[in-house]
Amino acid sequence: MTGNEKKGYFYVFLTGVFFAFEVIGFKEIFRKYNTEPEIAALFGVGFAFIIVTPYFLFSKKRQSKVITTIKRDGLILTLGTISNAIGIVLYYYALRQTDLGPSAILIKTTVLYNVLLGVFFLGEKLKGREVFGILIAVLGIYMISTLQGQIKLVSAFLILLSAFLFAIQSYMIKKYIPEILGLEYAYLRLFLLSIFFFLYSLYIGSFHIPNISVIVILGLFSLLGYFLGRAFYFEAHNHLPISKLNATLLIEPIFLMFVGILFMKEPFDSQKLIGAGFILLGLYLIVFHKKKVKP
Repeated sequence: MTGNEKKGYFYVFLTGVFFAFEVIGFKEIFRKYNTEPEIAALFGVGFAFIIVTPYFLFSKKRQSKVITTIKRDGLILTLGTISNAIGIVLYYYALRQTDLGPSAILIKTTVLYNVLLGVFFLGEKLKGREVFGILIAVLGIYMISTLQGQIKLVSAFLILLSAFLFAIQSYMIKKYIPEILGLEYAYLRLFLLSIFFFLYSLYIGSFHIPNISVIVILGLFSLLGYFLGRAFYFEAHNHLPISKLNATLLIEPIFLMFVGILFMKEPFDSQKLIGAGFILLGLYLIVFHKKKVKP
């Protein structure tokens, strides 16, 4: 493993840590306050955007990087953010009615989608071991998706669809942006997400202002996941192929599953554990396959 790859995996590891806190925080908000997904996302990313804006405004160097990102990567940023925003709404809608463990496992199919996008559109090769890993992961997905009482089939479908929408962004970044500026990209993404969720909530008639304490909690968890987590994730694109980007994140759903079991009173189910094992084993075979060294 090269130094460049180590840096990439470290960034992805940090991404996983921040993502985990974000998911736990939003799940608790949904559980306690039954907040609409688009409202939670709107005030979460909006509050986070307000918090980090001074960091970018009071430095000419960072201002310059923001302008560069807009001019050079604006189109990909916009398309990727729209794809992400739709995925976020679908994921949060499913998360409201799904246990933390199954939803965290299923969203990791982003790894599978990244591999397939890399193979079909970026010319990456798929080995026999990786094909076997895909089949095992699909079996695990089926087991998780059919957990009675813990996840509905519709919710499972929405999570799988949202994972695909998340993967599209990585594909576009890898294909069209030679070197991404992670912090600036994440900052501008907060702005675009705020606009999207505001317009979306107005369009469907759900807009309202939650309790200030709820807004602050959403903002703090969004700062971790939507800004810091995404910034590290975007930076990792400079160091790893998209089929490897989520490798270190594979441990995140296991952590979230046990958080759900230990602290949120979610049921301990053997089918859940076996399905999770199949998915993670399959993704491990996909991501950590051994490459043949050319003589």
